[in-house]
Amino acid sequence: MKNREKMDKAISADIKVLEYLSEKVGDRKTKMEAYLDLMYKANDGFVSPFLRKKESDLGSCQCHVNISDLASDWGWHRATVRSFLDRLEQFSQIEREKRAKSVIITMTSLTGQPSSPDVVHDTPDLVMQLMDVLSDWIIGRSDTETVGASCGRLVRAELDRLAGSAAQSCIQGDAENRQSGIVSAEDAVKEKALGCIAYAAHQKVLRKFRFDDATPVLQFFHQELGGEWDAFVDASKELVELVLGSKSSVPDFSTVEGRECLKSLRKPFLALVAKSQESF
Repeated sequence: MKNREKMDKAISADIKVLEYLSEKVGDRKTKMEAYLDLMYKANDGFVSPFLRKKESDLGSCQCHVNISDLASDWGWHRATVRSFLDRLEQFSQIEREKRAKSVIITMTSLTGQPSSPDVVHDTPDLVMQLMDVLSDWIIGRSDTETVGASCGRLVRAELDRLAGSAAQSCIQGDAENRQSGIVSAEDAVKEKALGCIAYAAHQKVLRKFRFDDATPVLQFFHQELGGEWDAFVDASKELVELVLGSKSSVPDFSTVEGRECLKSLRKPFLALVAKSQESF
């Protein structure tokens, strides 16, 4: 980045942004280092090597990047990179123009242009915060005890926030509905958190299959389905139901041979899904 020495632009950042960026996680790039890397890239009009053969008509304080490249540069999982960019956008630090396999990022903190007063940027919601924490557990960078403690802190903070809102409602004359409202809201928060953990566990288990052989699925597509895409869509639905245990048989495939063939594809199908998950 040859122009780093020339950066003399003022940067505007809310205290919440600095608090979020100051967290240190292991030996990989910190959030602050990743944020600075984005600033350097935007200042230099950086275009990812993967994208240099494509048209990139960049404006001021923009860079054209690929999520996989950022994940490699920062030592992060792709899901963590996406979550980080989501958070920066909520903090009004960046604007994104999403492409098919890339994104053009504008660092609004470098442009000096304030966000539109009509746009309200909320603090990151519980789901986003939980998935940010859980993404490291999915790829094995964080252990169960550490992640469990972090999830617990996030849920307690959300419950405390709800309790404060309920107390304010009580002061304003809604005391009769306070207790039932609190219980209902707390249950909703806990269900949301449990759902995030269950989803992360699914991703973690699925990830173990990414090195398995998925070629039997390709052979099935050509040899049994004749390369028909709509037939594979149907077969995929049946395979997912088999994998999830919601079906013990596959009635949509009429012959015994067809049903047994589909059952034999469960593990290769998981490998295919796991490999695809890594690229999304």
